[in-house]
Amino acid sequence: MPSRIARRPGPALLLPLLAALVSLAFALPARAWVEVHVAGDDVRLAIDRAGAATVEHKITLKISGGPLRALDIRGVDPDAEIDPGSYAVPLKAAEASSLASARPVELELLPPDLRPREDGTRRPPALRARFDGKGLSRGVFVLFFRYRTDLMKRGLIQQDGPSARVSWTGPLWDDGYDSARLTVALPAAPDEPRVDEPRADAAGEAPDEDALAAPTTLSTLRRSVDKDELELLRPYAPKAEPMRWAIRADARAFQPEPAAAPPGADVLGRLADAAAASPDRSRTLYLAAGAVLFALYSALVALKGREHERLARAAGVAPRPLVPIPLAPRAALAGLALVAGVALELLLRDGTAGAALVAAATALAAHRTPRPEHAGAALRRPGKWLPVSEAEAFREPPRARGVYLDVSTRAGKALLAALLGALGAGVYTVAGISPYHAHLLALDATALLAIFCTGRLAELPADPAARPVAFLRDVARRVRRSLKAPASAAARAAAKTPASAAVRAAATAPELRIVGRLRIPDGSPDADELRLGLSPRAALPGFVAIEVGVVYMPGAGGAIGLPELLLRVAPGSPCERAVERLARSGRSSRGRRPGERVLAFTPRLPTARMTAAIAAALVRAVSTPPAGATPTKPQGAGASRAAPRNGKKAVSAAA
Repeated sequence: MPSRIARRPGPALLLPLLAALVSLAFALPARAWVEVHVAGDDVRLAIDRAGAATVEHKITLKISGGPLRALDIRGVDPDAEIDPGSYAVPLKAAEASSLASARPVELELLPPDLRPREDGTRRPPALRARFDGKGLSRGVFVLFFRYRTDLMKRGLIQQDGPSARVSWTGPLWDDGYDSARLTVALPAAPDEPRVDEPRADAAGEAPDEDALAAPTTLSTLRRSVDKDELELLRPYAPKAEPMRWAIRADARAFQPEPAAAPPGADVLGRLADAAAASPDRSRTLYLAAGAVLFALYSALVALKGREHERLARAAGVAPRPLVPIPLAPRAALAGLALVAGVALELLLRDGTAGAALVAAATALAAHRTPRPEHAGAALRRPGKWLPVSEAEAFREPPRARGVYLDVSTRAGKALLAALLGALGAGVYTVAGISPYHAHLLALDATALLAIFCTGRLAELPADPAARPVAFLRDVARRVRRSLKAPASAAARAAAKTPASAAVRAAATAPELRIVGRLRIPDGSPDADELRLGLSPRAALPGFVAIEVGVVYMPGAGGAIGLPELLLRVAPGSPCERAVERLARSGRSSRGRRPGERVLAFTPRLPTARMTAAIAAALVRAVSTPPAGATPTKPQGAGASRAAPRNGKKAVSAAA
């Protein structure tokens, strides 16, 4: 029998094979093993003035085993309103601030569990995070999510006099972790926020159990204009216990909103929304700024052209714009060139093209010195010379009115200063973005200088009856002072020495008479020339007059005034013999009357000081010496004396 069984083993193995098949058929599907540890929870709590807060979590998860498909977070705020945009990212990518490998996370607030815990307390609210797809595999990940809650409505912000106590409780974790961190962002207030921890009383006993379990909290405060940030750090987070935080803040940080908006608040809100930055709105603002600049500069060029033409026609000359085209297209082209040039300077890296267009706008706005319309304009009619008092002749002429675009007038100076101030504000704004473009914009001030500094009143033909008033008044003042200075010095010397005729003669200055001389053309009520008349009260026989006039010659920047002095004497008279030495420095010609000789003198430089020096020398030469003075020995014809060096003289049209 045993030998027969050994030869036929089939029936003996049938039962074990059937048992194995039954076990495989009824086996349950295998589940993947997964283990999750929380290594940290970095929380940020941003509270607004109404007491509503945004809670932001950055939870570090260490996952071991199979993929993690869901995670329950216990102890969140019961009124949490979840914000979209939650994700999970590997730790290395989170440290590098990269979201390339981020995975979306779906969050849902679980229904409240009414079953009490073992100690009889209610179970905390829970939030479930679902990781779609394959879930999170083994590794270290950072889970990011945020939600909103209202701390004021929940009674977690309690005002206590000038301060308010803000409390918040974080979630609880099955694993404890090191370095628990909470950052609280509050609206700015005068008093700085601080951590609020229960402390032991004076007897050394803690007020409650939480005070015994509360760890030491380190705080770091960062203050700015609009908010205060208080960073709280604890050395560890306890296992399976919620983290309770509390701070003290200024109660003024939580000001309630006004019950009713003031009148016009809706309009102001719409204006604020309209002023908010956007690409389309920025483009519209740039176009509006360009249109305003075009209109402003074109208007300035047109007004300057009309103003200069009016003044030039009144002066009997023709206006000469640098670009001789009609005023209307010239003003439009100037504004267009300026706007295009400024735009290219701000948009392009190279400012050459923009600067060229700004230079073109400057040329279109500039004017050259006007010239007479016909050659006979310089000729004048016969007339008469009339003496007038010094005060009447040398009073200040009336200022030109209606001239606002000329830097030589007060209105022109004020308007140019205002426009340059506006340009400076624009340069300051651009300098914060690009100093290079700010320098280019500052150089564009030449477009304004072309308007205010060309076509000036000084470039028009000078009026000989009004232009030399200030110059002749200065000459008269200097002549008086020059004649009084030697007399004062001699008088001081005479006070120290015995009186003598010579000293009295030296101490006596010639008495001077100053008048104005106006030339009135025949048939015209207005004068066409003004001169300064000097006459000593005691003059030598044969003296007629000393006149100081100004001859105006055309120049590149306007008329140039050349002073000239005329000494009128009778031929062969003692006065002519007295000025014989001075006559070598001047020019001799016939006078306006028969039997009159005119000696013309021109200073080397057309200044009031040199002109007054020549006039004072002529007055002394033609004055009669006082009675009893020792006459000066006349010098013979053969006496050696150095003749003054003669310079190039201008021919006087009046002599």
